[in-house]
Amino acid sequence: MALVEPASHLSVEAQTFLADMRVLAPLDPGDPSAVVAAREASLAAWSQFNEGLPGTWVSRESTVAGVPVVTFAADEQALSRRRVMVHLHGGAFVLGSPIASAGLAVGVAQRTGSRVVSVDYRLAPVHPCPAALSDIVSVCRELAESGSVAAIFGESAGANLTLAASVALRDSGGPLPMRLGLLSPWVDLTCSGDTYRTLAHADPVLGPLDPAAFAAAYAGADIADPRASPLFDELSGLPPAFIQAGSREILLSDACRLERALRRRGVDVALNIWDGLWHGWQLQHHIPEASQALDDLAEFLAG
Repeated sequence: MALVEPASHLSVEAQTFLADMRVLAPLDPGDPSAVVAAREASLAAWSQFNEGLPGTWVSRESTVAGVPVVTFAADEQALSRRRVMVHLHGGAFVLGSPIASAGLAVGVAQRTGSRVVSVDYRLAPVHPCPAALSDIVSVCRELAESGSVAAIFGESAGANLTLAASVALRDSGGPLPMRLGLLSPWVDLTCSGDTYRTLAHADPVLGPLDPAAFAAAYAGADIADPRASPLFDELSGLPPAFIQAGSREILLSDACRLERALRRRGVDVALNIWDGLWHGWQLQHHIPEASQALDDLAEFLAG
């Protein structure tokens, strides 16, 4: 797939990244053995990439409510702070891990001084919806018992789960976070948004993939169920939300539609669209646009 020429206003680092980017190999998200191999390869690549993360940071593996998590902080002292933010990684519900998305968790931890608990929730296709959602809700409830959950934030599928978990906590009378961070939210698994088609040629990350196949691996035939597609849920009474998306990603429609749905339900919401940016650019710590985006996110989450 020939990519659209990068916007001229992007940093040199961003333009170089796009020029050197390789299109992802096709993956059948319904094939457990293929998925495991893809996870292992991705984890190795991201672990190496994370060695270049700027600044100091520490991490600690543990469990919360029986669910594995990785806690990130700027230093050892911050690892034990009561104030906590919950991070939910992306990966289309099939791939990803706290380590793969450490750049986001570390970036927020460094900028806010909070500890960030990244949930290693169960993944499809072996654990379809609502397994991940159940894990996340359990973690948030237990964390709230011992401290203050200042925010939940996530990217892509992690943004979906951020929204769905907040709805589940609200409906069960559980403690809600104070802020929601929704980066490139994939909140409509029916993939009905216009930009799934109009921007497929411009999205170097998701454009070559088959989103519908990943949606089916996660939700089966229930892709319109609000637990899988929280865009279709009742969204009133949720905390203030911050949505961030790039103008060259197929999930732009989801971001725009979610902003409208939240605003119509009386939720305080802001939408930031970054011109010329692609899906998941915030993870590329070596480009200035990633640092700037994390500055905005952290400022909002810190309140």
